[in-house]
Amino acid sequence: MNKENINPVAIKLFLFWSFDPTSTMPKLTVRVTGRQLPDKSDSWGHEGLGFELSDGTLEYYECLFSDGFRGPKPIEKLMEFQKAGGRVDIQVVDSLKCPEAQQIRNTCQMWVGQKGYYAWQLVLMWYFERVLRFYHKHIPPSPNRLVCSEAVARLVWPWIDLRDEDRNFDEVNPNSAYRKWLKIKEANETTD
Repeated sequence: MNKENINPVAIKLFLFWSFDPTSTMPKLTVRVTGRQLPDKSDSWGHEGLGFELSDGTLEYYECLFSDGFRGPKPIEKLMEFQKAGGRVDIQVVDSLKCPEAQQIRNTCQMWVGQKGYYAWQLVLMWYFERVLRFYHKHIPPSPNRLVCSEAVARLVWPWIDLRDEDRNFDEVNPNSAYRKWLKIKEANETTD
């Protein structure tokens, strides 16, 4: 048996955005932060990231309201969600391969069970979106307590910056990250 099969490494990274139409929280997220693009495609309630491993398997990690930072989960679980009526957009990050992808995966593995979800931050993020950002004020940083999109933004930094001109890590939401990702992707396509 070859060593690569015993300890597979991440060879690619992907980001994903999802929307669960049966849950209230994603609907509120979209109402507060989404539908700012002309085609309204920025209507996501959740964000996570995953990896293609050297043995061909796919796994993902996410920060959930009920569980904190969790993973690895098999990609089939994400696909089951989509088959059950949810929406998922998976975007492969072509610019990140091994060893960067493996470095991010190692951090994900360290965060599991160590980084909790910060529900109060959702209220602070709403306040930021509705009031603070217009005054160029920010919510207090909380790097050990995360929400889904903040976790992804922190994990992929400094290779990818999902923050925008208004938001620091704690204020990144699934839809602002999606809009920023589209800009990054467009910029990469024009330089190729």
